[in-house]
Amino acid sequence: MAKITQALTAALPGLAKAVFSQPVEKDGAQKIEIRPLLLKGERRWQAERFENSKAFHQNFADDALLAWAEENIEGRFRQALIVTETESRQYILKRDGSYKKTGGAASVPRPVGAQSHNREKDYILREGENIPALVDLGVFTKDFKIVRAKYDKFRQINRFVELVAQGVKDENMDRIRILDFGCGKSYLTFILYYYFAVRCGMQTEIIGYDLKEDVVERCNGIAARYGYTGLRFETADVTKDRLADTEIDMVVTLHACDVATDYALAYAIRRGVKHIFSVPCCQHEINLSIRKGGELDLLLEHGIIRERVCALLTDSIRAAVLESAGYAVDVIEFVDFEHSPKNLMLRARFTGKRRNGGRERAEALQKQYGFRQSLLELTTD
Repeated sequence: MAKITQALTAALPGLAKAVFSQPVEKDGAQKIEIRPLLLKGERRWQAERFENSKAFHQNFADDALLAWAEENIEGRFRQALIVTETESRQYILKRDGSYKKTGGAASVPRPVGAQSHNREKDYILREGENIPALVDLGVFTKDFKIVRAKYDKFRQINRFVELVAQGVKDENMDRIRILDFGCGKSYLTFILYYYFAVRCGMQTEIIGYDLKEDVVERCNGIAARYGYTGLRFETADVTKDRLADTEIDMVVTLHACDVATDYALAYAIRRGVKHIFSVPCCQHEINLSIRKGGELDLLLEHGIIRERVCALLTDSIRAAVLESAGYAVDVIEFVDFEHSPKNLMLRARFTGKRRNGGRERAEALQKQYGFRQSLLELTTD
């Protein structure tokens, strides 16, 4: 009798994906998908089970996957699709409980020697990947294609998570706790959770803060729908409310408006949070308060130049304050300017090594030009 687990065994280790659909019984999983993933540098297999409109995930080594498939897949689904690096095969369940191959086709071959690089590059987020939360959030269509109007948003969150993954890849972490300040519709929050909890199989807790109660309620509903038990959203004003007092590993902000970024950075500094990834948004504070007072007056003559100079000065001061608090800081291009004018990221990692010169120069400029800058004020001893 031909077993589907035999076909699955033959497909390893070159399996690209396997999809099992049309369940025999009404109760239980409606569909199961299996894909490869890298977990702490080693190949593993992730089984994604869809049941009662929720997605559940388990990660396996080779032998454990096959044993699990024998118990949970064999004879339970009428259709199966197994795709390897060289071909795709379709199977149907026969009356006697065996599986019959009904079709096959060649797959697009991958370059020899490039398999690991290609998978790692696509590993963060890709079109066609089954990420149901992105459908609810309007980034993907129901067949997991990118909504054209959301393409720039897709690029932004993909790049953000890629940078986060690079920042923690050498730390051998098995758990992580993240705060997302000013999470809004929470595109980034959901993808960070998906990446760490689902893709990496880590124990993950993420808290998203936002001012809007209806947005928070909707996001909590989406998290519950997909079984994201470690993800929760809270209504909070980061400039006023008491925030999490538990140990936090990472603070992220994506376009937290104006001084909300400063309050997030100040929180991270006070708590000694190890990792900070912050992409600022509108930055009005210095522009509205600066006065002429010296050699930089020429840069304040014209509105558009003044606005850009003040935005760059704001981020330069933020970087200097972080360095004075013991962080190693990079200011990097987040995405191409054509995709978003808000394209700088402050990436910081706590080392304990303080550099005070930048903060002192920032304070001297503040005194000379009379501007306000919240992070300077929030971190004054």
